[in-house]
Amino acid sequence: MRKIWGLMVVGLLLTAACGKKNGNASVPGGTVTPAMSGTPTKEITAAPTAEPTAVPTKAPTNTPVPEEIWYPEMIQSSLKSVGNNARLKKVIEKAKAGENVYIATLGGSVTEGAGATTMKQGYAYLFAEEFRKKYGKDGGDNIRFVNAGLGGTPSSLGILRYEKDVVEELGHTPDLLILEFSVNDYQEETAGRAMEALVYNALRGENDPAVVMLFAVFKNKWNLQDNYVAMSKYYGLPMVSIKDAIVKPYAMKVLNDAKFFYDEYHPKNYGHVVMSDCLMYLMDTVDAAEADEMQELPEEPKKSFAFCNTVLIEENMSGVTVEKGSFTEVDRAVQSRGWDNKSSFPNNWKHDPKSGTKALRFTVKCKNFMINYKTSSSAEFGSAEVYVDGKKVRSLEGKTAGGWNNSNLVVVLDESETAEHVIEIKMAEGSEDKAFTVLAAGYSY
Repeated sequence: MRKIWGLMVVGLLLTAACGKKNGNASVPGGTVTPAMSGTPTKEITAAPTAEPTAVPTKAPTNTPVPEEIWYPEMIQSSLKSVGNNARLKKVIEKAKAGENVYIATLGGSVTEGAGATTMKQGYAYLFAEEFRKKYGKDGGDNIRFVNAGLGGTPSSLGILRYEKDVVEELGHTPDLLILEFSVNDYQEETAGRAMEALVYNALRGENDPAVVMLFAVFKNKWNLQDNYVAMSKYYGLPMVSIKDAIVKPYAMKVLNDAKFFYDEYHPKNYGHVVMSDCLMYLMDTVDAAEADEMQELPEEPKKSFAFCNTVLIEENMSGVTVEKGSFTEVDRAVQSRGWDNKSSFPNNWKHDPKSGTKALRFTVKCKNFMINYKTSSSAEFGSAEVYVDGKKVRSLEGKTAGGWNNSNLVVVLDESETAEHVIEIKMAEGSEDKAFTVLAAGYSY
């Protein structure tokens, strides 16, 4: 597949360089010559001596369209918007000049690499390697990369994980952050505010980072990209849509689910290659275009800045009092991070029935409070209840039929002003002898 893409990329870049302008975005202006729809007839050089044989004027309807024709068109179709290219152009120029460039991907299981034979064959690693080869200096040693994909992560959990799993792992604010939440944000608890916080927090970095919105797609061709287009345009973000890319190949019947998808939710190796190529096409398009004037960061939000100042709670941190109560154990059976096989939330709080029924209590000045808890199919786990300032606000089920030790993020406090609050998690009646794990907690102020 990469050989086919390699043969076409020079032509595509020339097309992009000569493309039409659409606001600040450079839009490829050329088209790929379609396959011939008919078969030319043979020229008759002498009068026939017998009844002439009918010559077909059309190719058989089942003649396949060559992949070298439709594959580049598919990749081009993924480019929903280049946005304001100044930040991304700066990233590419830094890489070419040999400066250190820090790249991160943040999202759910698709970003982690699920569906591929190995996680290193997932789109995130493939893209990082292609970027290194093409734009890095001296073999790409100046490109630093972390894949912070984790199964079951919506943007609200992403904002909690950002500092720990992106900035700390890179040792630097990313120069390029690729966000993939279009298939994990269904009924996401902050209603898009966490996504805007991720975008805004990244863009306000001193190194003028670039943020790319990547819209993955499920096997049923569903995603939430339309929920984020207006916000992405507001911040001048590039947008790459896998949903848009595959529409025409599916209609032409040159691409199907068996070739692209591993299961209902994840692409197989082929699909991950497509996603990587779509991201590289964005890079190549920006590289071939003139630089835009950098767009100023808006002073007002598109929706809300409520979750911009979000903090992941650690024990013994200043400004927060944590009383474990009966949640004294550490749960070892939690998701591991795909890139290093370490626990995704090692500092968790698990209820120990032997320790009694006392609540896990957080006292903190905040306006929003989030709890990330584990669900399991094991009969060991039970239910818990959440109280805010003494009032019950939520019931949480730790045992579910489809639980796989996965994360479940809920917002239990959502106020407009910062004030001191007490948040308690205690076992529900009838579950006192059961387990329950709070994987993480966080707040914004």
